Amino acid sequence: MKVTLLNNPTLNFVDSGVGMCWDKGSYGADTDKGKERIDRVCNKFQHSSMLRFVQYIFECELSTSALLEFTRHQVGVDYAVKSTRYCTKQDVDNIRYELSNNNIVNNKLNTIMSDIILFIRQNPTIGNDDLKLLLPQAFIYKMQVQFNAQSLQHFLKLRTAKSSHYHIRQLAKAMYDAIPEEHKYLFEDYINKGDK
Repeated sequence: MKVTLLNNPTLNFVDSGVGMCWDKGSYGADTDKGKERIDRVCNKFQHSSMLRFVQYIFECELSTSALLEFTRHQVGVDYAVKSTRYCTKQDVDNIRYELSNNNIVNNKLNTIMSDIILFIRQNPTIGNDDLKLLLPQAFIYKMQVQFNAQSLQHFLKLRTAKSSHYHIRQLAKAMYDAIPEEHKYLFEDYINKGDK
């Protein structure tokens, strides 16, 4: 599981947006007064629509299983995913997959993936449209995804819960870890801090 924050998001527009609503102007998102007001209005008073003024763009590696879960989040989220249709046999030496928490499943998965990779190498005339159908849910995709902060709160609340599949739970926690330290106060109440 790998997550990298690609942009340098700022809370300045959240601060100015909150100030606009009460005609109070900007306090400065990096000041104690500005942080307190953002936290009070957006988190405590739950006027989280102001958080739409900040965007986080991540590059992620995630299993097909996590990608399927991820696609259920559509509000305030934009994403682009590496195409298996164009990249499967062209990148056969870099096919990667995510392991399970179960060693018996992992042994089988290692065998399956070795067979698939060998099959792709031995059948260069078969097109990606057919070859991609062989890839299991453990196959790792690369994705670029953009969240506004309100949607990221919702995603983290749902996907760090113990009831979430561990692949998407690891992805959500890695996204939280990747955001700037000075933004973490916006998300702390949305993170399940229990066992992984």
